[in-house]
Amino acid sequence: MQQYKEIQKTTLSRHINSVTTHKILDIIENDLIVQLWPNSDKTDKIKVSAPLEYKKGEFIDLQVIRTNKNSYSVMLIGHTPPQFCPVTETGGNVCIS
Repeated sequence: MQQYKEIQKTTLSRHINSVTTHKILDIIENDLIVQLWPNSDKTDKIKVSAPLEYKKGEFIDLQVIRTNKNSYSVMLIGHTPPQFCPVTETGGNVCIS
């Protein structure tokens, strides 16, 4: 069973701590490839020490904090709890377990 951090468990805590959900688009060596910004096609790499813990298509939680107009800080929190994964058009949860 997946263990989640306190900042991931409630909507309020996620909002206060700038925790957002991102889909893993690809995994290249020790990098998870994700799209950080919803209105952009640009992808970014998140370096991980244990890439085998993740699968392409899974959702992960990140803290993405803008440090100034042109830069930001990103911290990987872990897998997204199922209740915060996006929902399909038919109402099903899209998290991969």
